[in-house]
Formats: sequence, C-alpha cells, structure tokens
Amino acid sequence: MSAEILPFPARPAPVPPVPAPGACAVGDMVVTCINVTVGLWCAWPVAEVDGDGVVIAVSARDGRRIGVDRVNCQPTVYGLRAADHQPAAFAAMRWRTWREPGDALLDFAEIGPVDDAGARPAP
Repeated sequence: MSAEILPFPARPAPVPPVPAPGACAVGDMVVTCINVTVGLWCAWPVAEVDGDGVVIAVSARDGRRIGVDRVNCQPTVYGLRAADHQPAAFAAMRWRTWREPGDALLDFAEIGPVDDAGARPAP
C-alpha cells in the first residue's frame, strides 16, 4: 500500500449573506392580510429582518415589536421599500388598512419617488 500526502485547501472565510434585490430592510413596510374573513390588509413598518432580508418582525403603533407571522393571515406579503417612495407620504401609510391588497399597492405607487425638481420620473 502506498499513500500520498495531498495538499488540502484552507477553509474559505465565511461569506456574509447578501440580501436579494428588493429584499426588505428596517424602515420599509409590508402589506399583510390581518383579517381573512372580511378581507382586511394593513401596512406594517418593518422592525427587524434576517440576513437575507426576510421580515421577522413589524412595529405596532405603541412601539412593540410583533412577529410578522402573528399579524399575517395569508402567505402573501407585499414588501415596499422606503427608498422607492416619498419619505413623508411613505411614513403616513403606516398602519393604514385596505379591503384589497391591489388598492394598497396602487396607493403606494402613487407616492413613488420624485426627482430634485419635484417631478416624478417617467416610467
């Protein structure tokens, strides 16, 4: 029997997770279903995300942090980035409710970004 010593590569340094494009961050919002019986959807401010940008907790009106799985009645969650919207109008949408998620998305689309001159960029 013969044996040969082979060079073993060093263990690579761990690579920190990179959030996916469009992943949420603290300060963004999610629109979730809070009552499936009556079809009620609410915009929640994001309080905590994991390393991949997945929302873990949202902020309640009184400042408490609530697990997003506790306020969501359906598997569908819409993430909305603060950087893609006018700051004051975006902040005013916190805890607002809608009967349809499409209505919420339309309302957020209406407060899209503006350029330095105050004009909305062309689509």
